[in-house]
Amino acid sequence: MSKPPFIFDIQRSSLVDGPGIRTIVFFKGCPLQCSWCQNPESQSSKQELIWYQELCKYCNACKIACNYDAIIDNIDEYKVDKTKCIICGECITTCNYNAIRTIGQEHTVRSLVDVIMKDETYFNISGGGVTFSGGEPLMFMEYLTEVCEKLKEANVDIAIQTSGYFDFETFEKKISPYISTIYFDLKIADEELHRYYTKKSNKLILHNLHNLFSPKKHKIIIRTPLIRGITDTFENLTRIKEIISEYDHDGYEQLLFNDSYDKKLKSLGRVN
Repeated sequence: MSKPPFIFDIQRSSLVDGPGIRTIVFFKGCPLQCSWCQNPESQSSKQELIWYQELCKYCNACKIACNYDAIIDNIDEYKVDKTKCIICGECITTCNYNAIRTIGQEHTVRSLVDVIMKDETYFNISGGGVTFSGGEPLMFMEYLTEVCEKLKEANVDIAIQTSGYFDFETFEKKISPYISTIYFDLKIADEELHRYYTKKSNKLILHNLHNLFSPKKHKIIIRTPLIRGITDTFENLTRIKEIISEYDHDGYEQLLFNDSYDKKLKSLGRVN
């Protein structure tokens, strides 16, 4: 297997995104670039540094510790010169205020399974399990297949949260046999608007949605994030409801939006 993907968060004891008590594993990397993404740290598949300006005391301990002259002495802009930084971690170790952190940790298949299985007792008692989210977990199907194989041996319930943008043939062969539930994002019905706001056409997404019901093998819950003036319009929601009315889905959810995009972009050193 190739190098493991980065995981940017693991939330244990969750009561959302599936039945019972669950562990949510967030993969780093997404084929879509949604202009409103509340987790922009999930978009790139590469490891990143995040700098929390509100925690920084501007003591310059990180600058002194850096052997690559990658720390910028400023009080307003992103503190790391990405052209010089190799993410060695010295600035993180030195900072006493937790103002600089790494986004994205590598897990071997075994180490990720071990983290998930810490809550095996809670899974069994509550009927819970694991939900793979992102980013887009189905970008990493070879790795995910190996994880699912080991979890299935332990009878852990597995759910997937997906943008819908994935290779269906590979999914059908590698991932489908292991999962019980799919949370499928359907954000924008119009193809041109979808391309404008996410940088991708929605043709593959709609194609995959159709395939998931031909025939249906999983519990499928369709979701739309409510973004003001973009996804929450009468036209868009009406068209989405028309599309999904053709399918025997297990629920349709409209999700409230957490507007943290701009703040996180600045913390990641991206243009906002």
